[in-house]
Amino acid sequence: MPRQRWFAGKSHEPRLRVLHIETIDEATSVYLVMDDAGDIPTLYQVPIVERDVAPDDAHIVIGSADGKVLVDAPHDHGFALRVLAWAKVPTDRVTSSRVMTGEQSNTSIVYSEAGEPTIIAKLFRTLHHGENPDVTLQSALSRAGSPYVPRFLGNLDGVWPDTGRRSGEATGTLGFVQEFLPGARDGWVIALDAAREARSFGDAAGDLGTAAAGVHRVLAEVMPTRTAGARDVGAIAAGWRRRLALAVAEVPAIAERSREIEAVYRTARDAPWPDLQRVHGDLHLGQVLAVPGRGWRIVDFEGEPLRAMPERIRPDVALRDVAGMLRSFAYAAGVSAADRRDWAAECRARFVAGYEEASPGSLSGHPLLLEAFELDKAVYETVYEARNRPDWVGIPLAGVDALLAAR
Repeated sequence: MPRQRWFAGKSHEPRLRVLHIETIDEATSVYLVMDDAGDIPTLYQVPIVERDVAPDDAHIVIGSADGKVLVDAPHDHGFALRVLAWAKVPTDRVTSSRVMTGEQSNTSIVYSEAGEPTIIAKLFRTLHHGENPDVTLQSALSRAGSPYVPRFLGNLDGVWPDTGRRSGEATGTLGFVQEFLPGARDGWVIALDAAREARSFGDAAGDLGTAAAGVHRVLAEVMPTRTAGARDVGAIAAGWRRRLALAVAEVPAIAERSREIEAVYRTARDAPWPDLQRVHGDLHLGQVLAVPGRGWRIVDFEGEPLRAMPERIRPDVALRDVAGMLRSFAYAAGVSAADRRDWAAECRARFVAGYEEASPGSLSGHPLLLEAFELDKAVYETVYEARNRPDWVGIPLAGVDALLAAR
């Protein structure tokens, strides 16, 4: 498990125990494995299929036991069909399945009908009690007819032992199924190519702004909203301060700027706040897909992975998503080989214009708050880069300086 991309505990030595085994048939079982190490115990979903003969693809083999070869089940077509059946999605036209490569936190299976990919299932590798926000939000948007998300088809739920609950059980989402988008391209790849070649991304950024505003508008219509009270404002501002304190401890350049950053946070806290609503929670260019002839689709509504799940499912400020996308434009510019500040500035202006046109006053009415969310995101990014890619820490630091200078 620790060698898999979806394993979240790479910063510590894992301490694993099997919490529960759900036997599907003689050859198929779903293991729920707890990692008790780290700050918060993490529960993983590990489906396994037993085979008599080793498959040609050695990378899908887990090991062997009792003369059987143990295979990572999503790669087994029989198990893949079971996933659809559990989600109450018809399987009679499905002819093949394959696991997508490149994912980090989950495992997705693409299904073809008559040779054409039409369906995709996402299996959550880390589990928690309660419905996953990816299911909650995408299903609500799909039912409301939003053109900016894939069509939702069904979800899979599970039950497992939990001694911390009065009932002794936890119930949560194991995965879900939605339409596959043929020819879709990752927004980050498209934007980065444009930045490296100094091609305008302005029209695409404007359309992204329209899509983000459209998703926020529907979420505000179909999910609960509330006025931002003093406790809400205090909790969000406390999050800003926690991330700043962490950055001050780990990134010396942030320590030098901490007073100016704190001043931005104080000003934003005292400014007018919009109503709180459900939001994407981790919106950036890697969470959007460009579909030929159909425009942008927004995906992966799980929220920021490092935030606790109770925080991810609370009503929040939609500006958090806007700030995430604006920072993503700056990142694409920073990663490209040459100075692309003008490129990023055009993306920013066009995205804001598209968002404002679709949702008048939502950004122009809260400039101080948007500034604080952007700065908070950039501060968080300095810690991430200092830990994982020290050579890149200059990208978010440049963002911090630009935001402070713009005041």
